[in-house]
Amino acid sequence: KGWAMVHSSVVTSLQSLRTALSKIVGEEVEIIITDSTRTEEENLRLGKTYGWIEEGGKVSKDSRHLDKYGGIAVDFYARTKANRTIIPSKLVGEVATKFFDFVKSDYEDGHTHADNRNQIN
Repeated sequence: KGWAMVHSSVVTSLQSLRTALSKIVGEEVEIIITDSTRTEEENLRLGKTYGWIEEGGKVSKDSRHLDKYGGIAVDFYARTKANRTIIPSKLVGEVATKFFDFVKSDYEDGHTHADNRNQIN
């Protein structure tokens, strides 16, 4: 809260994704970021709330969202700008694989996780 750190490759990938999705759906698309870089403390809080992946939960103890990775991960939704219609995460995930190193889009709440893990400096 109060700050955001996003690797420049993520900005480029998100813009490319937005452009591609806009062409597919035939109208302007916007990306709504719900999570980006996390501190260790925030990741611990989320792990306690949602459980650790390593134990069957939803949060990785070594999440690519952690600030030590330099802002390479983002969670988001895509929606049409005019009507704010959410674009199905399956489609978002399929298109996102063209622009990100890793994509996961099968979350119950419909968000997509994407990261550029090969961009870590």
